[in-house]
Amino acid sequence: MQRVADDDWVAEIGEQLPVSPLSALGLFLAALIGVRLAGEQLSNRALLESVFPLLAATAVVFADRWLVARDVSTRDRLTVFGYGLGGFLAAFLVTALHLYVLYLEETGARAPLYLLLMGGTVGVGAGTVAGIYEIRQRAATREAKRQSERLEEFASVVSHDLRNPLSVAQGRLRAAFTSGDPEHLHEVDAALTRMDELIDESLSVARSGTQVEDPYEVPLVELASEAWTVVETDDATYEVVGDRPLRVDPKRAKQLFENCYRNAIEHGREDVHVRVGPCDGGFFVADDGPGIPEDERDAVLEQGYSTSAEGSGLGLAIVRAVADAHGWRVTITESESGGARFEFTRGG
Repeated sequence: MQRVADDDWVAEIGEQLPVSPLSALGLFLAALIGVRLAGEQLSNRALLESVFPLLAATAVVFADRWLVARDVSTRDRLTVFGYGLGGFLAAFLVTALHLYVLYLEETGARAPLYLLLMGGTVGVGAGTVAGIYEIRQRAATREAKRQSERLEEFASVVSHDLRNPLSVAQGRLRAAFTSGDPEHLHEVDAALTRMDELIDESLSVARSGTQVEDPYEVPLVELASEAWTVVETDDATYEVVGDRPLRVDPKRAKQLFENCYRNAIEHGREDVHVRVGPCDGGFFVADDGPGIPEDERDAVLEQGYSTSAEGSGLGLAIVRAVADAHGWRVTITESESGGARFEFTRGG
C-alpha cells in the first residue's frame, strides 16, 4: 500500500507542473542556445556551432511529447527526466573538467561556454534515450509478470472449474448408456455448453493481459452505447451522463463495458439502472443494485471469485485484465444510489 501511495504522490506532483520537466529542460537548453546566437548576432560561426546542440535540445522536447502521446505514465516520464538531467550534469561536469585541465588558456572565453553547452546537451540527449530504454524494460517486465499471473489463473480454471461440468457430462453419459434414457443427454449438452463458456471466458482473461499496442481516441458514449447493444439487458436500463475521448483498443474496451453491465444485471434487480460517465482522470460505470461490501471489493476482481453458484468468477477478472492492458487503475466504491461504482483512472 505504501508503494501505491508513493506513486500517487509522484503522479500528483507531476500533474501539477505547468509543463513537463523533460520538455522544460529541452526548452531551457534551446533558450541558452538562442541567447548565445543573439549575442553572436547570428554569425556563421555561431550558427554552425549551435546546429547540433539545438537539434539535440529539440529532440528532447519531441521525445517528451512522444511519451505523452503514447499515454506514458507521469511516473515513467519523470524517470526519463531524471536520466536526462543526470546525463546533462555528468556531461557538463566532465566537459568543464576537460576544459579546465587542457584547453582553458588556449580557447579563449567564448569557446568553453559553447563546449560546456554542447557537452551538456549531448548528455541530456543520451540520458533521455537511456531513460526511455529503462521505462520500456520496466513495462516489459511488468507485462511478463502479468502474463505469468494470467497463465497461472487460466491453468487453475482448466484444472478446477472445468472438472465439475466434465464430471457431470461423464456421469450423465454413462447413465444414458446404462438406462437408454435420452433425457440424460440434455444434461450432457448443458454441461458441455458450460465448459465451452468457461473456456472462452478464461481465454479472454489470458489474452486481455497483453498491452495495447495501437490505441486511438474513441468517445466514451460510443463505447458504452455499442457495448450495451450486445448484452442481454431484459428490463435493465442505462444512461451516459457525459462524454470524453478515451485512448483505447475499441474491441477490448467494449468487452470491459459488457462485463460491467453483465455484472450489474446478474447481481442486481431485473430493472437495474446503469450510469456511465466521465470522472476525474477517467470514467465510471455505476448501478443502483445492492452494491459490493467494502471488505469484498478487492476480491471481486480476482479470477474465480463469485457470489453466485452459477457464476464463473471471470467477468470482473476480464474487466481487471482489460483495465491493466490500458494502464487503468480500477477502484470500486459505492454509487450515489447505494449500488456499485467502478472507476477507471490512469495508474500514474
